[in-house]
Amino acid sequence: MTADKSEGDFVKTLEGQTGTGLADNTHVHKDWYATTISYDDAMENLQRAADDREDILAPAKNIDAIVDDFDGEFKLQVNDRVLRPTDWALQQFSIRSKVPSSTVIQKLRAQEDADEQDAEVMMQLANNALRRLEQDKVFRLRTYTDDTCRAFVTDKYAPIDNRWYLDVLKDTLPGGRLSHWRGDEDTIFGNVLLPDTIIDYGQDDDSDYGGMLSIGNCEIGKRRISQIPSLFRSICLNGCIWGQVAGQQIKKRHIGEIDLTTLRLQIEQNIEAQLPLLPLGVRKLLDTQSMDADGVRMKNVIAAVAIDNKFSKREASEVLSQWATYEREDKNLFGVVNAVTRAGQTFDPQNWVRFDQIGGQLLEMSPSRWDSTVKRADSLDVKDFDKVFAMAS
Repeated sequence: MTADKSEGDFVKTLEGQTGTGLADNTHVHKDWYATTISYDDAMENLQRAADDREDILAPAKNIDAIVDDFDGEFKLQVNDRVLRPTDWALQQFSIRSKVPSSTVIQKLRAQEDADEQDAEVMMQLANNALRRLEQDKVFRLRTYTDDTCRAFVTDKYAPIDNRWYLDVLKDTLPGGRLSHWRGDEDTIFGNVLLPDTIIDYGQDDDSDYGGMLSIGNCEIGKRRISQIPSLFRSICLNGCIWGQVAGQQIKKRHIGEIDLTTLRLQIEQNIEAQLPLLPLGVRKLLDTQSMDADGVRMKNVIAAVAIDNKFSKREASEVLSQWATYEREDKNLFGVVNAVTRAGQTFDPQNWVRFDQIGGQLLEMSPSRWDSTVKRADSLDVKDFDKVFAMAS
């Protein structure tokens, strides 16, 4: 699909499985809109998760590492609770209990053939580290009714409740729809699709591109609270995080007492600063169609981009596959940006966001830098492809 401004009209009559054209007051096709959820739906899910969890505050002297007699696994016993730490919680535990090497315990459990003897070693390492801590030092453990421990932090850690954050977004961006909701009970990975009533695309707008915000928060320390402008294509679920115009990016750490009134104001101001920038981003994305590969094979161009961004072989191969499947009519930077962001949809949430951010960085590429990339790409050969892609062709 090509998508200069005059070609955006085709989406308005495009028949899908759930309807024809765009959903009311949006730049989103009805098929995509049908996969989104409302703020209220997301809030119900977050509330159910909150109902199933308990944050335990316990001093080091009340925490013991054990080997569970039932399944032979390494676990933590806190008061009368026996908990299986997740990999994230185990990493936090190792850091905060000052295990000599913060990866030893994780590596023992991660072995394919890990057994009860490995669990015994893990227990000895953990208990030895725990006995050296100040015994009255208090830790916060996030636990669930399934007896998992999702976080192991100090009592100074202050979670920003995902329900509070969602309420702020709902108040600030009424009519938004939540898409790409790929987090879990503790972590938000997703986008807010913005209605046309919020963004002024201009009187002559007839493109099939729109604006959204990539949002994030984590109550257990995996990511900070964030709202970053992003672009989307009305018939595709890939986005493009335009991080270079992120306004006054919130960098609030989850430590100490948090002034939620001030934080709310910062979020509102951050969003207000970003919204006017999104129509400009749409125009910049469309302008990348004029930055051609000048006859250089797109496999070479994608290889050069992969090298610049340190893609793994799997990642580079996925970008190439997405371009060949969906973007092959666009032998230009526009095709590369969309191939990269399409590829991101196939990866885990962290790498999905990373690829959307790389798409935004490519969007900011100057014509001279693009020409330099194309020239370097033209010099690549089969030996280079063997290093870049999972399979050379």
